[in-house]
Amino acid sequence: MRFWRDLLAEYRAIFTNRVVVLVVVVGSMVYGLLYPMPYLNDVVSEQKLLIVDEDKSTLSKELIFLVGATPQIELIAEVPSLKEAQESIESFQADGVLFIPQGFESSAYLGVGSVVSYMGNASYFLIYGAIVEGIHNALDALSQKLHKLHHPNALSASHIRYEAIPLYNPSLGYINYALAAVLVFILHQTLIGGSAILTAYQNRLAKESKRASGGSEGLCEAKGALDSKGYSRIARIVLVRICAFSSVYCVWFLVYFGVLFPYFGVHIHASMGDFWRFGIVFIACCSACGVLLGALLEDESLPTQIIFLSSMPLVFIMGFIWPSELLPSFLRELAYVIPAYHGIRGFVSLNQMGAEFGDVMGHIWALLGIGVFCVAMSIVVLARRAGQ
Repeated sequence: MRFWRDLLAEYRAIFTNRVVVLVVVVGSMVYGLLYPMPYLNDVVSEQKLLIVDEDKSTLSKELIFLVGATPQIELIAEVPSLKEAQESIESFQADGVLFIPQGFESSAYLGVGSVVSYMGNASYFLIYGAIVEGIHNALDALSQKLHKLHHPNALSASHIRYEAIPLYNPSLGYINYALAAVLVFILHQTLIGGSAILTAYQNRLAKESKRASGGSEGLCEAKGALDSKGYSRIARIVLVRICAFSSVYCVWFLVYFGVLFPYFGVHIHASMGDFWRFGIVFIACCSACGVLLGALLEDESLPTQIIFLSSMPLVFIMGFIWPSELLPSFLRELAYVIPAYHGIRGFVSLNQMGAEFGDVMGHIWALLGIGVFCVAMSIVVLARRAGQ
């Protein structure tokens, strides 16, 4: 009965704290809905392409037709020079230019080599890659057509053909490439932020109450603040807080994975049992990390600042935007102690890659280790605060 009474008090503390509600409820909802919106049309197509055709031959016109027929490219104009094409690209009127040199047709039929060039802004790598793919497909189609017309030397084709099979991301888009990981990271950040804010807030209340009373008997329990009834009382408060935030985020996981993922087209292959076994461990670990962060602070504004400042660096060391193997070794080792790293790897393996639960046991053990350490340290830190 005492546990349930403490749990209800914890829920009351969570949902009566406006800052916590802003982070846990509003933040999770707004980020979950708004972040994926720009990437709904995540397959890059119909990119604007200019043509500079110095050959003016039948073959060059055939190539231009095939390029325009690809879904990745929209031909907008033929310009007389590369300089004019460059000006259009710099003013964002076009995404790239296809340059067909003089002698393209004759060189192709003679089999001495024909080179066409594509120039574009590689800063937008998805756009650049889409246009390159479209031009490559058009050249392949032209090469095959010439061979059927009995020009064996023209644009020599290999006897070995290839078939590209994009594993785990059939659309080759942003949604399954990064969004699946980013949404897990959003839940990680808001969960740690919310539990840290509440703990830091109650630390401040307890300190102010203690200072006002002039006593030294420990932390008072004002508006849900932690008291100092010994390690068992503090341990129960820490565990109740973890349970409260974990149950709240079980609801958010249902919303994200049950509603937002299907709505935005993110693939889910994990079985219900595997998903929740891994998810509950991840959620509890994040809650414990948040409690420890808050236990170290006495200002409820600091957790938000820490979460905000750490978000961008953490995204880049998680391994889904930039390969972990290319990071410095100390950053790879740092990632191992961050719950989001194991959570993202585990959920992506289960959902996008269809892995078995045994394949993510390494991440399970890591999350359990991080969680137990955070619980133990939270109890120690809060007990020391109670004894001050």
